[in-house]
Amino acid sequence: MIRDYWNRAEVADEEKVKADVIALIKKAGTLTYSEMQELRNSSELCDRSHFMASVQRIAEKIGEAVPKELEVLLEDPDFDVRVSFMKAVVEAVDPAPAGVRAH
Repeated sequence: MIRDYWNRAEVADEEKVKADVIALIKKAGTLTYSEMQELRNSSELCDRSHFMASVQRIAEKIGEAVPKELEVLLEDPDFDVRVSFMKAVVEAVDPAPAGVRAH
């Protein structure tokens, strides 16, 4: 299945990309409030470039590389694929999920 029609690229295993991004963020340890809020905001707004930039900043902070297939996945023409991916990553790494913050 071709994900990024513009560049004719595909993601072999979406779950592996998700696991790699989650592992990368968790490896960074405790994120600052602004780092976590950037991830939350970009996933809520489905701002894929902002999400990618946030993950890149976290990766640079710990000297790691962003999984190459992340950009392809975020360019998926299916809005639901992008949104569910970003939300799943944020849910996995958020120390204070929305339900906890709301109370």
